[in-house]
Amino acid sequence: KSGDHRLTTGIPSLDTILQGGLIPGSVTVIAGPPGSGKTILSHQIGFHLASPKFKVIYFQTLSEPTAKRLRFLKDFKYFDADKLDSEVSFIDLGEPLRTEGIDTVLERLMEHVREIKPALVVIDSFKVFGDFASSAERYRKFSYEVVVQLMVWECTVVLLGEFAEHEIGQTPLFSVIDGIIMAKQEFISGEQKRIIQVIKMRGTDHSREAHCFKINDLGIQIFTPEFSFLRNPSVDEKSRKQKRCQVGIAKIDKLLGGGIPHGSSVLVAGVAGTGKTIALLEFLYRGASELESKGLFFSFEESAERLTAVGQALGWDIENELKRGMLKIVYIPQVLIRVEEHISYIQKEIETFGAARVAIDSLSVFLDKIESPQIVRDKVSQLTNIIQAAGAVGFFSTSIPYGMMGISRFGVEETVVDGVILLSTIIKGSTRERYLEIYKLRNAAHALGQHKMKIDKGGIKITPKKSRS
Repeated sequence: KSGDHRLTTGIPSLDTILQGGLIPGSVTVIAGPPGSGKTILSHQIGFHLASPKFKVIYFQTLSEPTAKRLRFLKDFKYFDADKLDSEVSFIDLGEPLRTEGIDTVLERLMEHVREIKPALVVIDSFKVFGDFASSAERYRKFSYEVVVQLMVWECTVVLLGEFAEHEIGQTPLFSVIDGIIMAKQEFISGEQKRIIQVIKMRGTDHSREAHCFKINDLGIQIFTPEFSFLRNPSVDEKSRKQKRCQVGIAKIDKLLGGGIPHGSSVLVAGVAGTGKTIALLEFLYRGASELESKGLFFSFEESAERLTAVGQALGWDIENELKRGMLKIVYIPQVLIRVEEHISYIQKEIETFGAARVAIDSLSVFLDKIESPQIVRDKVSQLTNIIQAAGAVGFFSTSIPYGMMGISRFGVEETVVDGVILLSTIIKGSTRERYLEIYKLRNAAHALGQHKMKIDKGGIKITPKKSRS
């Protein structure tokens, strides 16, 4: 757990952010308001690292009884009762701090350090010492003494505190520490999100981005899709040498110039009622039933039962392909969407299921709460990189609002994907006719123009536009 001069945290994505983990002997502050996840983060790190040769002490300065803290700890899978007392020690400094004051607490703290000889010391909360110091100067001196004495014992130190962002740099403690990790909650794009950010980590070229995370029975889970899904040029090269993916929808492969290159993502855009969901469903069904190509459908609008019924009405035995394990439908209701979390989830599902074809219905709903074109671009880019890394082909539907001249809400999705298929309808007399257009497809000599399309028993039928002689 300690390798290449780093202490892994037990949270792989945090280790990635930190370029490998914490530096042995460093002093790190985990800052944030109450309820931001500081204590859980420190516990997860400590129980991960603890061993007979790497002992951990948690000094508690708050009034919360140790028994109460341990009761809540037992709910987490990282908790190991066998490590208590022998490898992980919880020591209360709250009572002596209140009765004896700050001047004697340091000696008590160091007595425990000399006795246990820990490799990691956590103090929760360090900010409380400031409330008991007679002056800012006394607090500054106390902070310095704690850090220096723990450094003499070659301890790695983690200090927790309810520090606000504006206090960083103004509080005396921050002049003697090596790292700052900020945890907080923010209301972003219509969602209440937990955020973690490494503000400083001496000697480390760490990520300075803010990353979303969640807390569950595993502890802290940080979502870092920007690290996990970087485009791999070698996969692009391999895909170019492969035979193209056949969509399987009548005559569309000819319009596409022979199919779609593996690793590509295609945007299927159109106003409501143009057949986007059916196009995505048929793409997966034809691949599964006719080409033994596994398909994964992520739906943010229709349930699996509803999609199965749609297929049945068109003569497709979706149920059979689900039973055979060639198709899988994942339904995530719009109210439950957490973009960063679900991008990571999509990647894991594709990898676990071994999908060669992926449908997302729809990007419009999935990214609905995001108001920044740049963030939309980033999220679509992450999805396309997931598809590329898997060597799969992705179909992403997106709704074009009525009266809008562009292809997507912000006009950025179509610049990121490899291909765009436009679906439209035109009223001629008393009849509404459907049309399909291959708007773009990289590395393909695709057909141009609008081609008549019908949705009938059996699925989509296309009448290619006659080329001029």
